[in-house]
Amino acid sequence: MSKTVYSTFDTNFGWCCIVGKEGRLLEIVPFLHSEDSAYSYVVSKYTDITLCSDCLEEPKEAIKRYLAGERMDFEFSLNLSGYTEFQRGVWETTMSISYGEIRTYSWVSKKLGIPKSSRAVGTALAKNPLPIVVPCHRVVRGNGSMGGYSAEGGIEIKAKLLKMEGHRFDSMGRLHIFY
Repeated sequence: MSKTVYSTFDTNFGWCCIVGKEGRLLEIVPFLHSEDSAYSYVVSKYTDITLCSDCLEEPKEAIKRYLAGERMDFEFSLNLSGYTEFQRGVWETTMSISYGEIRTYSWVSKKLGIPKSSRAVGTALAKNPLPIVVPCHRVVRGNGSMGGYSAEGGIEIKAKLLKMEGHRFDSMGRLHIFY
């Protein structure tokens, strides 16, 4: 049986922790205040986990480069077992949103073929175990307001990520949505 491993690293957005098993990403916990907070998180959630500083190098480097402002496309092997078919569908649809693009919760629900499921889409995105790789920060409300962001730092980090990708906000803090 393969061990679950984690690795932590610092970025200009804060500390990140990546968890993986058998070469597949299980979870990304970004924007933490310290390496200790990453450690506290993983040991509270996983019973059999090992620190492996040299593991998960490719996703670590890609996330570092992205958070440094480099345009990145993420194509890693993910482990999304243990989640519902609907959640996986929402996350897979969200992964189709390219760098610099934004979409609405309604757009995701229509892509899934369930046009009245915008709230459920928001709930699924709030449980996204792989923020950044599953770019839930690119999904906003139809009026251009932010909606939510469950990663550490909340909507302030969501806005910072969107600004980094080239988006601008009006005086009310709303985005201009074009697609």
